[in-house]
Amino acid sequence: MSESNKSEKKEKTIIKRMKIAKKPFMIAVTGGIGSGKSTVMSAIKEKGYFTLSCDIVASELYGKISVRRKLKKLFPSAVSGRIFLKADKKKISDIVFNDKSALKRLNALMHPLIMKEIFARAKKSGEMFVYVEVPLLFESAWQDYFDKVLIVMRDDEERIKSVMSRSTLTREEVLVRISNQTDYLKLDKSSYEVILNDGTESVLKKKAEEFCLKTEAELSDAR
Repeated sequence: MSESNKSEKKEKTIIKRMKIAKKPFMIAVTGGIGSGKSTVMSAIKEKGYFTLSCDIVASELYGKISVRRKLKKLFPSAVSGRIFLKADKKKISDIVFNDKSALKRLNALMHPLIMKEIFARAKKSGEMFVYVEVPLLFESAWQDYFDKVLIVMRDDEERIKSVMSRSTLTREEVLVRISNQTDYLKLDKSSYEVILNDGTESVLKKKAEEFCLKTEAELSDAR
């Protein structure tokens, strides 16, 4: 049997095993605000991979009446109505931004719900690889739930410029948000993959594509 035929047979065996297991290989994509996570996720999606976003799932959960009832108990001033409840996400965001205990209460409610939904959708997708954008991966201690973690790194000044260009936040407000997040420079990254966002958007997308190919190749070798 030729080398090419052996390689093809091995690949088919891997795919068959993963389909039988019905468990996708889960990759978390994370990084600080303004690091370029969304650009990386966009590139991954463009290559045909199945992607999920914790922020989008959280937004959808806010629309569920059962969640809004719990939010009203936690933040009565931010949820209006008695029967048809409406949660004001901006008000909730303002409250937790200035109150760490309130943030912990919100996270205690939302984080388990988000993770449950993420993994349910991943399994239902039937895909072999699922990439999930998780902004607060380390803050929520979710890293061990994933098979691989990709951290997007970027110079702080570039992050600040990026956030300010796409929002109404001042430099000081961006710095506060950065200070409230994981310090990726001090984080022990030896167990994780890292992409450095130090060039153009096209360069970053190329790095994301190369990471996907590398991940598939590593999994193929491991199996």
